[in-house]
Amino acid sequence: MRGKASRVLVVALAAMVSQAEAQTPVVLELVLALDSSASVDRKEFQLQIDGLAAAFADPQVLRQVETLKPFGAAIAVVQWGSPGETRMVLPFTLIKTSRDARAFAFQISRIRRWMHASSTSIASSIDDSRKLLDSNEYDGVRKIIDVSGDGMDNSGADLKGARRRATAAGVTVNGLPIMADDSTLHIYYRERVIAGAASFIVPAKDFRDYIRAIREKLQRELQPLES
Repeated sequence: MRGKASRVLVVALAAMVSQAEAQTPVVLELVLALDSSASVDRKEFQLQIDGLAAAFADPQVLRQVETLKPFGAAIAVVQWGSPGETRMVLPFTLIKTSRDARAFAFQISRIRRWMHASSTSIASSIDDSRKLLDSNEYDGVRKIIDVSGDGMDNSGADLKGARRRATAAGVTVNGLPIMADDSTLHIYYRERVIAGAASFIVPAKDFRDYIRAIREKLQRELQPLES
C-alpha cells in the first residue's frame, strides 16, 4: 500500500510540470529563519550558523536528503528581527543529493550577519517567509517555515494573524525555541508560534544545544513523500 501511495504522489508531482511550467516540482520547500534580534549576540548568532552548516553535513541528515529523490527539496535561509527587516541571505537552493547538501552547508558557513534588530518580530518572520514561499520558482508538496529564536514576539505585530495566513496558504510553521534566557520559551512557541496540523517544536536548552536541535529538526522535516 505504501509503495502504491508513493507512486501516486510521484505521478502527481510530475503532473505539476505541465500545470506550472515556470515552477520546478519538489517534495519540500523550506525556509530556515534565523533570529538576528538584539538579544542574540555575535557569538550566539555564529553558533546558529555553525550549527546549521554542521547539520547539512551530518550523515543522518544526508541520508534523509537521499530519500527525497528524484525531486529533492528547495531550501532558503533568512535572517529576521524587527518588522520590515527580514532578509533572505541564502536563496532557494535545489538539494537532491548528499553532495548538494554538503555544498549547501558550505554556503551556510559563509553567511554573515547583516543586522542587530531592535525588536523581535516572529510575526514578520512568518509573514515574510510565507511570501518567499509564494513567489519562488519551486512548487512543493510540503511548505515549511522553520523559526529559530531566543525570545517572545515583542514588536506588536499580528502574530496570531501571521500564523492564520500561513495555515491558509498551506504552510506549516515549526519552531526551534532557544531557551538560553527563558526556560519556558518552549511553551510559548508551542502555544503561540507553530501553526499547522503537522507542526512541532524541538527546543534547544541554549545556543550550543542548537546544533543538536536543528539536526534533529531537519531529520523530521526532510521526510519522503509516503511519510
